[in-house]
Amino acid sequence: MDRAYYYFSAETRNALENLPEDLLIFLCRGGQVSCILATRHLTNKIHVNFQDIFRFHQEHPFDILHPDDKATFNGQIALAASHPGTRYIIRIRLRLSTGAPFIHVSGELTAGAETGGAQLLYMRHLKKDSSATDSASSEEDEKLKKLMLDKVLETTSDCIFWKDRQRRFVGVNQAFLKFYGFSSDSILIGKTDEDMGWHPDPEPYRRDEIRVLNGESTLLVHGTCIIHGEVRDILATKAPVYDEDKIIGLVGSFIDVTEDYRRRKQIEQLDGQLKDALKKEKKTNEDLNLFMSRVSHELRTPMNAVIGLSSLGMETDDLDEAIDCLHKINASGEYLLSIINDVLDINKMGGGKFKLHETPCTLTDIVEAARTIIQPLADKKSIHFQIYTYGVHEDHIICDKVRIEQILVNLLNNAVKFTEPGGIVSLTLNEETVGDRVRLTAGIRDNGCGMSAEFLGRIFQPFEQENRNPTKYGTGTGLGLTISRNLARQMNGDISVQSTEGKGSTFTAAVMIGADKKYSDRNKQDAAKASDSEKRLTDSLKGLRVLVADDNELNREIAGEILKTAGVKSEYASDGEEALEIYENSPDGHFDALLIDLIMPVLDGYTAASQIRSLHRMEAKTIPMIAVSADIFGDSIQRAKDHGFNDFVSKPIERQRLLAALARVTAKHI
Repeated sequence: MDRAYYYFSAETRNALENLPEDLLIFLCRGGQVSCILATRHLTNKIHVNFQDIFRFHQEHPFDILHPDDKATFNGQIALAASHPGTRYIIRIRLRLSTGAPFIHVSGELTAGAETGGAQLLYMRHLKKDSSATDSASSEEDEKLKKLMLDKVLETTSDCIFWKDRQRRFVGVNQAFLKFYGFSSDSILIGKTDEDMGWHPDPEPYRRDEIRVLNGESTLLVHGTCIIHGEVRDILATKAPVYDEDKIIGLVGSFIDVTEDYRRRKQIEQLDGQLKDALKKEKKTNEDLNLFMSRVSHELRTPMNAVIGLSSLGMETDDLDEAIDCLHKINASGEYLLSIINDVLDINKMGGGKFKLHETPCTLTDIVEAARTIIQPLADKKSIHFQIYTYGVHEDHIICDKVRIEQILVNLLNNAVKFTEPGGIVSLTLNEETVGDRVRLTAGIRDNGCGMSAEFLGRIFQPFEQENRNPTKYGTGTGLGLTISRNLARQMNGDISVQSTEGKGSTFTAAVMIGADKKYSDRNKQDAAKASDSEKRLTDSLKGLRVLVADDNELNREIAGEILKTAGVKSEYASDGEEALEIYENSPDGHFDALLIDLIMPVLDGYTAASQIRSLHRMEAKTIPMIAVSADIFGDSIQRAKDHGFNDFVSKPIERQRLLAALARVTAKHI
């Protein structure tokens, strides 16, 4: 007998062999496995010769083990040996004597710790899966097991089912029937999932069950099924069912996770929406920061002309020259105001829906307005600025003068900006009659730094700017060309560009305008009408007394001077509280109207107006009040009316609008 037999002492072996339980002990050493002990309780129970057990370590160690189970046996032994103390269930086929048939035997395998290069493995509760006659106690045990199994199947909330090898239903539990709303299983026994039409796409389920019938197991696989016309989410687990070594079907269970999946999808959707919102918010903030950092350039261009001309006007002793400076300042101020309106009106800027105001004017006035703004910039860089109008044959035109000026100034300003000192910038105007309209074409050419071919493809997109040295060429908003092209297209035209990097650029802007050959006569008539209307307006307001409330001294002075030209007397307050005090202490009839700025310290115009209306004097309920503010949005105008104001005048204050508003609220209509 092999020396492994003597691993235990005689006394220990005798004690172990007489243990009252089914037990096999294996010795694993040097990669070889030998059976070194079996209890007599086991050998007597399975009717095997005691010595046959030890053929595991003879010349043919697997004579009593089925050849197909060799790999399984070795794998289980290796697994148990590598995890001492862990219990594993092993199921093998043994032939207990030479020439005898193989029988299925199962047991619990546990390994001890390795000591001295050897390791013991214990196989307990060994039993033979034979068809031997059961004892009365075994029958009772089987009945108890079946009863408990039936109870578990009927009380568990999981839906359980079992099928044959053709994937046909053999049985289901009560939870399964309740889930589908069946009173009994007769409606589905012998049918497949496809027969029942439970799945929107049955193919994945068919493939899944075929894998299980080939020996695989699946755990919590997500799928969908149709219950009473509603698609529900489920998680299914399936395993093969064996009869000895043969798969005879499968058993499976599933749980309904529809609500969990819906909540998860809602959470994922809300999470996605939140991420999108945060992303948009971040993009909006980035765009706003970019816009605010660049927009100053658009405003500085006309403001530069205003400041420069103001300095010239204050320094000159020539009255005509001073008046000329004032005219040019006024033109630049109007242009500056139009830019501010565009910047504030995001809808216009984003959608290009600019409202055109076509009026009679001259092309000469437009060109001179552009020259007034651009010439100082060109002179500062010693750039030769040329204007050619030899292609113009209609000077008296009908168009949106401010918008055409805006296009020209934007294009000319860029030309000067990106041209080196000593360079040349030119404006060439041409006209072409098209029916009863005129196509005005402006060519702006420079010999500056030019643009790359790549940038030309996106030059008209908002905020787009080519990477240039800001110290050398300055900064901007990247909005000028976008706005200009939108304006040109609103006037049934367009803007195109040709450029070569390092050599310069040529922008061509074309717009459709009207020709006005009778401009001079009509201008005289309009001037006469305006003069007559102006006289009637000032006559109607002469002698009125108005309280002007504004925290800015210059604004108070401007309003007072405008009123003075119409013969209106003014008194002043520097904030809302002072205006309330002056009016409250004035006698009835002293003031004909109140002109109140909305945004002031101490007490704003809204509050001041409300408190004036609340005074205990009859006149306070009806005295005309005009709100003045640079905030021209609809909400502010409505809010002013809600606080008791009769009319609204926007800043900067225009003479005609202020006098017309005063005439309206004092019923001095002309």
